[in-house]
This record gives sequence, C-alpha cells and structure tokens, in this order.
Amino acid sequence: MRRVSFLFALLLLAVDVSAQMSPTQTSPTTPGTLLRNVLIFDGAGSAPVRGDVRIAGDRIAAVGAGLAPLAGETVIDEHGLALAPGFIDMHSHAGDGIFKQRTAGVMVRQGITTALIGQDGGSEFPLADFLAHLDREPAAMNFASMSGQGTLREQVMGKGQDLLRPSTAAELGRMRALLTADMKAGAFGLSTGLEYDPAHFSTTDEVVELSKVAAAYGGFYISHVRDEGNEVFKSFDEVLEIGRRGGLPVEITHIKLGTTPVWHLAAKRMPLLFAAAGRGHIRLTADVYPYTFWHSDIRVIMLDRDYFNPKKVAKVIAENGGADRIHVVHYGPQPAMNGKDLAQIAKAWHMTPVEAYMRIVKATMPQADGKEPEEDVIVESMSEDDLRWFIADPNIMYCTDGGLTMQHPRSAGSFPRILGRYARDLKLLSMQEAIRKMTSMPAQHLGLADRGKVAPGYVADLVLFDPATILDQSTLEKWDAPPLGIPAVMVSGQWVVRDGKITGALPGKVLRHAAKQ
Repeated sequence: MRRVSFLFALLLLAVDVSAQMSPTQTSPTTPGTLLRNVLIFDGAGSAPVRGDVRIAGDRIAAVGAGLAPLAGETVIDEHGLALAPGFIDMHSHAGDGIFKQRTAGVMVRQGITTALIGQDGGSEFPLADFLAHLDREPAAMNFASMSGQGTLREQVMGKGQDLLRPSTAAELGRMRALLTADMKAGAFGLSTGLEYDPAHFSTTDEVVELSKVAAAYGGFYISHVRDEGNEVFKSFDEVLEIGRRGGLPVEITHIKLGTTPVWHLAAKRMPLLFAAAGRGHIRLTADVYPYTFWHSDIRVIMLDRDYFNPKKVAKVIAENGGADRIHVVHYGPQPAMNGKDLAQIAKAWHMTPVEAYMRIVKATMPQADGKEPEEDVIVESMSEDDLRWFIADPNIMYCTDGGLTMQHPRSAGSFPRILGRYARDLKLLSMQEAIRKMTSMPAQHLGLADRGKVAPGYVADLVLFDPATILDQSTLEKWDAPPLGIPAVMVSGQWVVRDGKITGALPGKVLRHAAKQ
C-alpha cells in the first residue's frame, strides 16, 4: 500500500513540475535538431568558436563541442558554416502586405527573423486588431510594432489639410488615449515621421507629451527626424530634448546626413551628440541601413512645402545630389517614366529639371476624392564616409527601412551587405561586432530577454551563413535579388530558409512589449 502511495506521490510531483513549465519551454531530452560543426557567433560580441548546437522545440537546448546525438534527433553536419542569432531589423515596413506574402522571402533570405514595424509615425490601427490577426495568421518571421504618432494624428485630426497645423489640447488628449491603448496592446513605444505631412506640423511639446505616455509603459521613442538634411543636427537636438523631457530612451532611425551641405560631418559632430546625451543621462541609440541613397516621395526634399518656387526647387535638387541622382521608381500618371532619373524625364518632357519636378508634384498631389496618384523616388544624397562612420559606431544598430515590395536594394540586401562588404572586405568592424549590433544589442534595446544570442534557453532564431561569401546582390535594377552565402534561416526552431530556398513554414510570433504596470 505504501509503495502505491509513493508512486502516486511521484506522479503528482511530475504533473506539478510539468504544469510549472511555460508553453515555450521544452525538455532537454525532446528529440529535435543537432547542428554539428558550426562556427558559433554568440551574438554577444565574443570571438567565434567551433562547436555544436542542439535545438529542442523552439529553443536552443545546448551549445558545446562534441555533443552526442540523442535518440530520434535529426543530426546535420554544417561543415564549418557560421551560425549566428537571427538578425533583428530595427526599422521595417514588412508589415505592409504581410498577409499576402506571409513567407516574407525578401526579408528572411537575408537572415532577418524579427522586424520592428510601425515606423516613420505610421502604424496599423487599431494595433491590437492587427497583432491579433498576426496571431491567427502568422508569418515566417517575428513581428514587433511601435505606435505611430502620425497615425494617431490622422485618427484624431483627419487627413490632408487638417493635419498641417499643431494639435489642440483636446486633440492631444485623445491622441494620448489612443497611444495608451496601443501600449497596452503591446507596442514597444512611439515612432514619429516628423518630415512627413501627418506629423511635420507637430510641435515638440506635442511629441513630448505623447512620449511621456510611452515612458509610463516602459517604452522608447524612435524618430525619422524633422530634417535629415541641412538642419539635421538641430533635428538630432530635438530628439535629445524629447528624451530628456519625456524621460525615455530615444533612437534616431535610419540615421543619415542627407544633403551635400552636411556631408563629411559624422566623425566630427556625432561624438558630440552622444556625449551630450550622456551628460543629460539620456539613452541615445540609432539605426542605419548600408546604402547612400534613400527611398520616399519626391515632395520630401522640399521641407517648407513651397513646391512651386523655382529658385527653391533648384536649390533642393542641387543639395540632393543633382537631377541625375533623383531616380523615379513609380510615376502613376505616366508609367513610361518609371526607372528614369529626373534629368532624363526633363529631357523627355522638353523642359528643365526644375519644371519637371514641379510637374510631378502637381500631378501627384492628393485629389478631391482623397486619392493620391502613385509616385516615389530613390535619391542618392549621402556620402560614403558618413555612412561608414554610422555603420562602425558601437551605439548604432542596423535596419533595412525596406519592405516586401519596396523597390530599394536595402529591402533584400542590408544585413549581408554589412557583413560582407563592411565587416569582411573593408574591415570597418569585426564580424562578431557587426553581428552583436544586429542581434543582442537590438534584443536588449527591445527588452527581448530570450532572443539575440546563441545560448541555452534562448529562442532558436538562427542564421547559417558562409563568412567567406556572404554578400548582397540586390541592385537598383534587381532590388529583390537574394544574397549570397546565407543557405539557411531558422525561426522558433523551424527552417524558413533551407538550401537557399523558402520552405513555406510560418513559425513567426507576435512579440508584444510587456507594459510596465
């Protein structure tokens, strides 16, 4: 009788232990996958070491040399390929159209396993509904989101001309309530796109008051700043002011010095900015993509919206590199102009580049029915030396600022370009430091305690790559060309890319910020 009671007690103990395990925990003896003979970049910045990595369920179960296979385990010899944590894209537009392209091939093929969306002040609304939709219909990679200040303004103030003014106290109060709902739904903080119409006429005070809401929930502030060109350093100072007054960490997103008058100033001015942040006890970071050209609409170069002033138009064209460096990607009113630069378009239209700019703007202004004819450009307006400084700085993470259909090579090539061109070939920084800045650093910034490292207990978001061959292949002409040297990508223990091909697996998770109570 006592023997039966003893066995029953053991059974109850086993049930109790099982009940205490979280749904994502797995027993170390669960049959899974053993990756043998890999060069392990741990994500923390340590020098790589050779060894084996065991995956059980969606977690890394063991890391070491000479791990013995378990019964039923799939054993794969990777023949010395490098293994790193999955890359975290700190500024992504991959949420646009994700339910039509859930395998997110253009992103996962370059090793991205987590995308932070809701950028430039634009986020899904209501955010809770979008995240719930992603729960029901997951993608190949993980998604986290910011709450966009421009979206909040549109919900409260309307669209079009209604946004071209500061908000009232009552409107700001309603925006604070909407932001509170987004933060409770899992937003990681507040994003702004202060260069764009929905937010350009916001006062600093408005942004500070909204930032205080994000801060109350443990969030951070990320900004496409008010001016990325001639007044860029004043815009950076505004970010510091928002961080100081709002009481939260701040991030300058897709950081750039985007007009010729401010070229070559990163090495001189940026250390002063980070030093000022330190003196003010402001946690300042930034992110950057590894290209000297950006992608947006053609109106954005005219910050004061005086689009039909020929003298001003000539000045901004020159300061953005000249008419031959403004490439029209889409022009809805006349698709034959797609792929041409502004100089070529002007020649085709028998007019000056200034006149061609004004014609494009006029033809693509919002119509009476609220529709806006399609138009977007890629502009070569940054200097390589500034870009290299941003890529190497230890305070700056990485991003694509790309999307599933956004026809800029950064959408498909950002992360392999950093590892192949800037780390391996140009030796701006070590491979392990570049990987730290795309894995554990953003994971810590986002508060993702179980991602960003190759270590036991961490989620098995992993990238297999060849350090000798990894490189971007995407170009302006072939923006979505897959990179070299990334044969496999794993998300939550499942291969989403294997042998260089999309598998169709959809193991991505919605990552919600744990709001501070």
